[in-house]
Amino acid sequence: MQLDLPTLMVMESFAMACSGVVLLFAWLQNRTEPALALWCGANLSAAAGVITLMLGFTLQQPSFFALGGCLLSFQSALMWKAARLIDGRPGPIALMFIGLVILAVASGTPGLREFTGSLALAVGAAYSFALTATLWGGRNDRLTARWPLIVLGAVHCIALLIGIYSTFSGSMGQDSVPSLTSAFGFIHFEAIIFALATAMFVIALLKERKEALSTAAAQIDPLTGIANRAAFLANAARLLERCKHDKTPIAVIMFDLDRFKAINDRHGHAVGDATLRKFGEVGAAALRPNDVFGRLGGEEFAIMLPGSSIDAAFVRTDRIRISFAESCRIVRDCQVNATVSAGVAVSAGGQESLEALLERADAALYDAKIAGRNRVARADRLSLEGAISNIFRVA
Repeated sequence: MQLDLPTLMVMESFAMACSGVVLLFAWLQNRTEPALALWCGANLSAAAGVITLMLGFTLQQPSFFALGGCLLSFQSALMWKAARLIDGRPGPIALMFIGLVILAVASGTPGLREFTGSLALAVGAAYSFALTATLWGGRNDRLTARWPLIVLGAVHCIALLIGIYSTFSGSMGQDSVPSLTSAFGFIHFEAIIFALATAMFVIALLKERKEALSTAAAQIDPLTGIANRAAFLANAARLLERCKHDKTPIAVIMFDLDRFKAINDRHGHAVGDATLRKFGEVGAAALRPNDVFGRLGGEEFAIMLPGSSIDAAFVRTDRIRISFAESCRIVRDCQVNATVSAGVAVSAGGQESLEALLERADAALYDAKIAGRNRVARADRLSLEGAISNIFRVA
């Protein structure tokens, strides 16, 4: 089966232009995402490049070949820059234009002019490889739409490398009518799929990332950057169920900053907020990967330690208490001398409910407050009957 070369190129240009228009409308609806505008520009540049190449084939004008190659290679450069923006990485503008400079110099140099087509493919392949590497580097965000973009970028890079080989082997002649099974046919049809599919998946990726960020923001305490009450309770419940299934112990620690209201009254809320953030930093630094840490509200925090005995949990809690006291002697140039009290409770095999476990840790915390503050109390020194959440909390 044969295709007329100009017809094939018109199809390719139309597909790229349609992808660019779709991305343009997506960007107009969400102008906070400049990556959409860059990806739009990439496809429109490629559409113009294909039309320019077609005119070069038709009119046999070498200058059109050079311009078309520049526009097509610029597609990959713009996509690379867009991928860098998506992942919040620096992408110097100079690097985005260096390929155009190389091609411009080559097209104006007599000895290199005949290799401009191959050089344009090489520049496009280099940017496509950089695009794929950038997308691969951000894979830890676990966004599903990222993986098709990685595959498409890698395939496009390979297609351009095949194009380089074809120009040297003579299988991609300017005047020949390509077969659908030829390397030339593969490159053009791959370009159509690349333009359409990447437009779809980049929109999906940005939408998926926005939803993930919204979900994460709803679970994070904005002041301290750790889990809020709802997220902590949900994560703690799942952790408790896993420990119950595995029949392993789990410890819960309740923290309450001592005389926090007095800190706010004496030094102001800015110092109080800084003290809360400092405790969040100290607590987070003491955690293992599977531990759960959250702010329950006000100056109250909690930590869940899976697989921890009462003794191990007590030692970990006391280290947090000491570290916090040392780091909060001076806060924002004010002598605060903030301290924290804590209560520790452990459920052997995770058999207790989360509510009961939190109540026992809360009762131990109350015992630490009564005993003089700035200390840690263990729930195993309290009777279970007395381990109920207190109504009047000592500050």
